[in-house]
Amino acid sequence: MKKKCIICSRDVPHPKDNFCCQGCSAVYSIVSKLELTGAARDERIKMLLEGVFPGGEDIESCLKEIENSEKLDLYVDGMVCPACAWLIHNRLSKIEGISKLNVNFISEVCEIYFDPMKLGFDDLENAVSTLGYQIRKNSKELKNIDLFKFGAGWFMTLNCMMISFVVYSSEVWDVPNSMKWLCSFILLVFGTLVPLYAAIKTIKMGFYQLSNFSFRMESLIVLSTFAAWIYSVVALTIGDFQKLYFDVVALLLMLIETGNLITNSFYRKLYNRVNSLSLNLPKKVRLKDENFRKLDELKPGNIFKIYQNETVPTDGILLKKSEFDFSLISGESSGIWLEKGQFIGAGSKLLSLETNLMIPPSGQSNLMESIVNNTIEAFNSKRETISFGDKISQYFVPVVIFISLIVFILNTLDGCFEEGFYRLLSILIVACPCAFGIAEPLVLTFGIDKMRRIGIQCYNGGILSLKPSKIIFDKTGTLTKGKPEVVKIKWLVDKNQKLLNILASMEYGIDHPVAKACTKLGNHFSINKREIFNDKVEVIIDEKKYIAGNYKTYPDIMIPKEFDKDTIVLFGDENKCYAIIGLRDTIREDSHSVIAFFKKLNIQTLIFSGDRTEVVDDIGKILEANKAYGEMSCSDKKIEIQKLQKNGNTIMMVGDGINDSQALAAADLGLSVYTAESSAKMSSDGVLLQPGIKSLTKFMEIMKKVRLKIKANYNWAFAYNIIGIGLASFGLLSPKFCAIGMVFSNLVVIINSSIWKKSN
Repeated sequence: MKKKCIICSRDVPHPKDNFCCQGCSAVYSIVSKLELTGAARDERIKMLLEGVFPGGEDIESCLKEIENSEKLDLYVDGMVCPACAWLIHNRLSKIEGISKLNVNFISEVCEIYFDPMKLGFDDLENAVSTLGYQIRKNSKELKNIDLFKFGAGWFMTLNCMMISFVVYSSEVWDVPNSMKWLCSFILLVFGTLVPLYAAIKTIKMGFYQLSNFSFRMESLIVLSTFAAWIYSVVALTIGDFQKLYFDVVALLLMLIETGNLITNSFYRKLYNRVNSLSLNLPKKVRLKDENFRKLDELKPGNIFKIYQNETVPTDGILLKKSEFDFSLISGESSGIWLEKGQFIGAGSKLLSLETNLMIPPSGQSNLMESIVNNTIEAFNSKRETISFGDKISQYFVPVVIFISLIVFILNTLDGCFEEGFYRLLSILIVACPCAFGIAEPLVLTFGIDKMRRIGIQCYNGGILSLKPSKIIFDKTGTLTKGKPEVVKIKWLVDKNQKLLNILASMEYGIDHPVAKACTKLGNHFSINKREIFNDKVEVIIDEKKYIAGNYKTYPDIMIPKEFDKDTIVLFGDENKCYAIIGLRDTIREDSHSVIAFFKKLNIQTLIFSGDRTEVVDDIGKILEANKAYGEMSCSDKKIEIQKLQKNGNTIMMVGDGINDSQALAAADLGLSVYTAESSAKMSSDGVLLQPGIKSLTKFMEIMKKVRLKIKANYNWAFAYNIIGIGLASFGLLSPKFCAIGMVFSNLVVIINSSIWKKSN
């Protein structure tokens, strides 16, 4: 009697085997991971076997090359081990109409190339769902545009325009009266359905704005179309077929809807491009024991492993020197070697053979998710505030209404009621406050995406339109590498290595560049009683207090001239100082070129630092900064920035530490460097996404382009509206041409905002 498979009861190929095939082995592995028992286990096995034997039959793979195939990414929930990915792949490969597929267990993405004439999304979703897995919808995906409603609107509008020729031609040709009434009734129906169905959102928004005296583009559209519709209904009731404007109502509203569709498509493309960055990130991490865990189950201190060419799934602290590629984050593909202890953001790609990372003490976080969320939120948050264009619109709409009424009244008093109404409609239609409304935010939206591509994430889109007059740099970690080294020690007592061991142990574990440098002076041992202050550390060992702090710790100690260019640490006990320790930090290679770049732009460069004045002055002279200020506390930096702002300066601040947080928040434009503390990043308007500060030069170039584009948009909007309203006031533009001109004005703004020439 042959041995049976423990999953499907089919014959096994060899007596030593427990499974008839790899599929049943995968099913057993999955059920074991799920730890199911009883009826629940049997039911899940039954579902999973559908992936091995569809319909209970052993079917060969149906994968074959298909011309004009479409690609679809399914986001699969419920995979517990790599066997799940194999099972889904096996099931889909036996469906006719699929040419190629790849199931990634770690990123939870199933990539499918299929024939859309044979299969649809529902077919593929059902195939995966029958195995017990769920297809996850992208919660961040924008709602689909209702193309049916849009198409129906244009269908009615085009028919309106064709039918209107019959009505209007009755003056020249002999059109039967019954035909005129029939065509006019159809115009009434279509001219009513378009605003009530195809353009209902615009109509609702317009009435809402009018009811709240918040005058924008929609309110002007509602006034013009409503007036034209009422006038046309009155003309129809008295049989005056030549004064029907139902076709103008439909055409104007659908041109507005077309403009909205084009604008939204730009936003959608930008949104999807940015949002897609995070979708294919791994959704699980590989622990040191080669088991996998979901990201939301990770805890501080968990260690996870990454192999060559894999993407980092979540933010972590590097545990050994490794090489990474940050092209997904910054857009620049280049290998960068990072030392142990460096922060690595999700989305980085490992170029070394393998490495380990640790979840930070602050908990699991995701740099790429932050980029996606903040890119969208940065624009949305700015749209809620009143921009310069919105302020113009609030005054522009009442002025247009006033001009149109004056023109109407003057023509009526002159005995030309019809001509007056004709010009009133033309003025209301040709005026385009929308061009003012989108002139700035649309440019900012594309500017944010451009910033991300050069390696800078902007949290606040409004900063891109600013023009800084002064830029302030923090010293340590911003202009310097933030890795000071001990260069000299002056003993005030007999040299004693045991004392250096005490100092190294005191500073051990403190996340500060100076403290890290001091830990290298000796061997570490455990200290139970330690207090950490802003400027010093105190410990008690064998009932004796030891103190390590800055140059102010021991006021009676005179710092020798030889330490003028060094950062100072004084070490001793309560009664006397044992040693003066001098540390020196290395200036970043790109600091010289960045400072020189800002000087060419006539932007003053300042250095604010908490380090000794002598040290900061020396760095300032080397880099040729305009001014350098030392011995500044957190509040000192903030107060000084506020003073500069009161004098009419626009301040840009670049920093990295906790002591820079207040200054970054107070500045008009705050940027934190890649290695900055969390508090500094949270206080900033943007973050550099790669080591160094070289990207600041490109940052300023894009800011200049943003300002020029915004200026060009506003200039165009002003010129168009002045010329258009002038021509309409003298009856030189018909309502139909005015409707087309208004949409054309919006298109010019959209095109100018979206086209960016590459920098040299």
